[in-house]
Amino acid sequence: METRMSQLSKYELEMLVTKLNEQKRKAEQHGNMSEVEVVIRKIAMAQSYLVDASQFETGQLYQVEGEEAAFELHFVNGVMGWGHFVGTVNEVAIPLALIHSEEGA
Repeated sequence: METRMSQLSKYELEMLVTKLNEQKRKAEQHGNMSEVEVVIRKIAMAQSYLVDASQFETGQLYQVEGEEAAFELHFVNGVMGWGHFVGTVNEVAIPLALIHSEEGA
């Protein structure tokens, strides 16, 4: 039975990220772009367990990796930030590792 990311220690999560980065590199070398995308999502999830969720403030605007529009955070649930992109009404969940303060953008 596979262990859940939520049950891993910080060290184990860091080792998992290293392993996934190697898996991503191999998939890129083989031109398997669908596998690359899946592994990128797994990396983001693993890294989200290493993020301090208390650093995020509801109602604030953040930048999301790979997205142009600002993201308004409604709430944090576990390792996911829930909110919407400015100019849209649909609420979406984004892994915390992909959310950064706008000052850093």
